[in-house]
Amino acid sequence: MTAERVRYDPAELHAFVARALIAVDVDATNANLVATVLGASDLRGIESHGVARLETFYVDRIRDGFVDPRAREKTVRETATSLAVDACNALGHPVGHRTMLRTIEKAAESGCAVATVAHSNHYGIAGYYAMLALERDMIGISSTNAGRLAAPTGGRDLMLGTNPFAYAIPAEAGDAFVLDMATTTVALGKLEIARRLGKPLEPGWAIDANGAMTLDPAAGMLGALLPLGGYGTENGGHKGFGLGLLADMLCAVLGGGVMVPDMPPSTHVLDPAITSHFFAAIRIDAFRDVAAFKADLSRLLGEMRASAPSPGNARVYVAGDLEAEREREHRRGGVGLDPVVAASLERVAEKTNVRPPRPIAAS
Repeated sequence: MTAERVRYDPAELHAFVARALIAVDVDATNANLVATVLGASDLRGIESHGVARLETFYVDRIRDGFVDPRAREKTVRETATSLAVDACNALGHPVGHRTMLRTIEKAAESGCAVATVAHSNHYGIAGYYAMLALERDMIGISSTNAGRLAAPTGGRDLMLGTNPFAYAIPAEAGDAFVLDMATTTVALGKLEIARRLGKPLEPGWAIDANGAMTLDPAAGMLGALLPLGGYGTENGGHKGFGLGLLADMLCAVLGGGVMVPDMPPSTHVLDPAITSHFFAAIRIDAFRDVAAFKADLSRLLGEMRASAPSPGNARVYVAGDLEAEREREHRRGGVGLDPVVAASLERVAEKTNVRPPRPIAAS
């Protein structure tokens, strides 16, 4: 039997996150930026990166001295089209937000711009930062590296994080193509859920400690996740491996941050200042008329959506469609949280001595 989810008004969750962070010495501006990014994740149905991580990833780490709540990023290098930032162990969300906005402003002047951030912390969903470019009629790109959870194709050691890439591209009437994906087949949370429910893994999700593909979630958690594509080159795993390594190159190697050989294993993914990010913005009108571009993209997306679905599928979705649907639903009826997450928010309220969020109702 599935436990009832607890629904919250998105504004109530935002206010609670901000209150809790302010209580652990985060300034109000940064606290509200973190709340905005976590809220965007929950609104879009990406629960793993929303308020579910408030307690362990942010509040506890600040209280335990792992993250500097008052740190301010500094610019290391800068040109008309590039930016290199040192986060100085600050929270990743405000640094990421400000750096992406600066990247967009540079692109507004020069057509294209890129930026790196080193010595940062977890910054939430990559898609949030890419989507900041949409309202300026630009293409947004973002990536981040992470602690080691995955094995390279043909290997068994933990050598890569989930290392996501996000691309946001505007179309007509507020429509957009928003691709936000990990470069592993699944996130570690999928294995945790399978173990909790006593279900087997899907083939290609994980290997055991000896490097053999496994369907046992407990064995997979002691082994490694697999790159996007799954096990071996015959299934295309080398493509996900290449993309994951590319993310580390753009984020850490280019940014002068902590590279994958020096990243901690999954048991220490919350070590301070180990995360690096990458941002880019492309001004569409530097290449062609914006209206014509959006019309062409809308036609392309429309053709994909209108194409015939395969058996068992109601329709074809392009990247960002399902997340946009969830966001509309959550804005209407509230964000539904697992009771485990709701309990975590109550603990945060106790730890920070602030009023807990008030649920709408159980559903």
